[in-house]
Amino acid sequence: MSAFNYNYAIVSRIPNSFKYSGQQYSNKYEKENEIDVEKAREEHRQLIETLKKCEVRVIELQEEEDYPECCFVDDCAVVIGATALITRLGQTTRQGEVAEIRKVLKDLKFRIVEIVDPDAIVEGGDVLFTGKEIFVGLGQGRRTNERGASAVVDAFPEYNVTPVRIDGQVQLKSLVSMAGKDIIAVGNSQNANRVMQQIKQVAQYSYRILKLDNDKAANMLYVNGRLIHRTREEIGDRSYSVLDEKITYAKHKVQLSEIEKSGGVLSNLVLFLKKSSLPKEIVSTITSRDVTMYSEVNFM
Repeated sequence: MSAFNYNYAIVSRIPNSFKYSGQQYSNKYEKENEIDVEKAREEHRQLIETLKKCEVRVIELQEEEDYPECCFVDDCAVVIGATALITRLGQTTRQGEVAEIRKVLKDLKFRIVEIVDPDAIVEGGDVLFTGKEIFVGLGQGRRTNERGASAVVDAFPEYNVTPVRIDGQVQLKSLVSMAGKDIIAVGNSQNANRVMQQIKQVAQYSYRILKLDNDKAANMLYVNGRLIHRTREEIGDRSYSVLDEKITYAKHKVQLSEIEKSGGVLSNLVLFLKKSSLPKEIVSTITSRDVTMYSEVNFM
């Protein structure tokens, strides 16, 4: 399987309860941070149309009012190859979000790995797969922890898994993300620079670094040889010009100014999958007698 080549993308519709998503963990209500749900849904619809242009089949899940942040599907599983690790989210109010994702992945015949350690926390937004190795961001408070990183190690033994430390409550892919094969995009905050320094020190492979002047610009999606990133108005002229100059393959821009009021980022909204239509190994039952009887075999 070639990394970053996908044929499915899971997304989830935005519930009415998303209106208060950015404030549900705060004791202070702020009117200016209230989300216009219809605007957010329109942004989400445009993202879905962009995904279709990237040659993936979109699986759109029904919204769940009990889970205001159910649209952040990338947090619910880490899927690499035929293996899907079902995560355990730090906020207990979100942990039920994984149920529908688990069901879809089971229906698609992925190998499901469940976390057995009750103290492990891991969110998909903290797991960066480079195509060659895996980095896991360890945050503070109810964020991905060392036991969660161990669950990633157990689920994907074929890859080197390395933890990196993150300050505060942000996720790893809010600071760094894949902008292409062997290309890591990184923002310009102190946190992002510290994370990138750690990655440089511990990485088992070499990567090109795409330096952008803000963290929002560094969060992007690389899929099927195309790059999905934020609009010029959202990331600024400087970062937008860098993407125009440095990225020569197809690019698509999406606006998420309403959705981002929740604290979520672009990569949170999509869970990419590569599902082969044929099994990896086909055991032939044709005998020598069969060969004499048939001159042609057609594979559907």
